[in-house]
Amino acid sequence: MVLIGFFGRANLTFLDKYLLTLNYRRDGTSRFSEDNRWGDFGGAAVAWKISEENFLKDSKVISDLKLRASYGSTGQQNIDARGLFLEQYRLGNFNSQYILGNNPYTIAIPSRINKDLKWETTKTIEFGIDYGLFENRFNGSISAYQKNSTDLLFNDVSVADGTNFSNTITKNIGELQIRGLEFSINGDILNSEDFQWNFNLNGTFFDREIKELALGQDVRTGGIAGGTGNTIQLLSEGYAPNSFYVYKQIYNTAGNPIEGAYVDQNGDGIINDNDRYLKGSPDPDVIFGFQTNFNYRNFDVSFNLRANIGNYVYNNVNSSRAQLELLQDNAVLGNIPTAVLDTNFLRTSDVIISDIYLENASFLKMDNITMGYTFNPIKKFSNTSLRLWAGMQNVFTITNYSGLDPEVFNGIDNTIYPRPRNILVGANIKF
Repeated sequence: MVLIGFFGRANLTFLDKYLLTLNYRRDGTSRFSEDNRWGDFGGAAVAWKISEENFLKDSKVISDLKLRASYGSTGQQNIDARGLFLEQYRLGNFNSQYILGNNPYTIAIPSRINKDLKWETTKTIEFGIDYGLFENRFNGSISAYQKNSTDLLFNDVSVADGTNFSNTITKNIGELQIRGLEFSINGDILNSEDFQWNFNLNGTFFDREIKELALGQDVRTGGIAGGTGNTIQLLSEGYAPNSFYVYKQIYNTAGNPIEGAYVDQNGDGIINDNDRYLKGSPDPDVIFGFQTNFNYRNFDVSFNLRANIGNYVYNNVNSSRAQLELLQDNAVLGNIPTAVLDTNFLRTSDVIISDIYLENASFLKMDNITMGYTFNPIKKFSNTSLRLWAGMQNVFTITNYSGLDPEVFNGIDNTIYPRPRNILVGANIKF
């Protein structure tokens, strides 16, 4: 695969308070045909340092204030299928042979093809404020943005029988819009000879919505274990990407789930695929991060926290294994998740599509914490120092999710091994 890029950038500053940036790039990739090989992308940004104006220059409170706006486009060509625009053939196996006379001959089979693949383009507009207060003791930024991605590249899109040499191909399928609000604040809470304490807090609020799909048709995705050809996610116009596509579980008067009983969403008296509905997505509505450092004389502590709010995870460990009938199945081991005690499900063909296995996986995590102590140097060896420290990674996770880890990349949890918790000790010696 070959990727070539040419780019340029220009910066203009006037009176150290009016800023302009222009950029342009032209990229070419061997993944697309000659007609669609090259993409042109560019952008511009302007900023105004209000704190440099006379009416704020001597402010005791506002030490830095800048308004900024930007618009630009970028390209994406990273797909699994390479050379999909080429007419390629591969040798078949013993099932793909032609008998000529009495002799079988292996034949060449055409591979799937799509000559119309082109660059996926993302256009972003952003407005923001950068600020500093009290001689920049506290500083940060606030930004609002909107991204529109068009000609989305997607692998394994279903195509009509007889229109290609495979049931699925890679193609450009539609438009995705992301709108968000970001903020960050850095601060020195204490800064004296004996005490130092600083922190960083950041957060992101965002909403993702599929605006358009090819021919307005939904795309099924998110393959799951526990059956053949089952999927649990859907790309659908008006919803977040990879939203979960499930049956609504029915419960009895005691609050226990009834196996194989689901809400008839369309009221036709038949429970089938048309009664599935979209609920939640793997992406959180809000992401928070917090990091802090504390020093008291020779002692220091630092840690960081992360939180995701509003993300959902489909527990495929429970849906595929928490079924009592597996205890009598000689083809598998007889150890099943204890979640089966909550449902008492035996095994039915559609039990894995129930929304009972879809869980809110919001969480708060402490990724690491480190504590240390630095010994004062002996006067005779004033250039030397010794710091002893101890730390832990993957300290704790607070969540209501029943699985091992609520942080699942694609929203489908097949994890049966927990992440390790690491304890580290060390010494930093300087001489």
